[in-house]
Amino acid sequence: MTAASISLEDGFASGPPLRLVLPRAKRARLAARAARLVGRCLCSVPACGRQSLPVVLVEAELDAILCPCHELVLLDGSPVAGQPVLATSAW
Repeated sequence: MTAASISLEDGFASGPPLRLVLPRAKRARLAARAARLVGRCLCSVPACGRQSLPVVLVEAELDAILCPCHELVLLDGSPVAGQPVLATSAW
């Protein structure tokens, strides 16, 4: 298979380039949170309403929203500080 015949989807589907090692209890909690995420949602920033992606903040174990306009925000619309590791549900 040549580089030209491999799509981005093919590369992504082959698995993540790294694996996070987490304690079993934390992994179970994160998996349960990620399983409850819906496929798409609206941004939680007032008056935005753009289609966004629900995510879980791995370290804080909080639900958040990845908006194309506001980037990463909490469910109350406030911005998330720093650059946390995110998890999404598998489709």
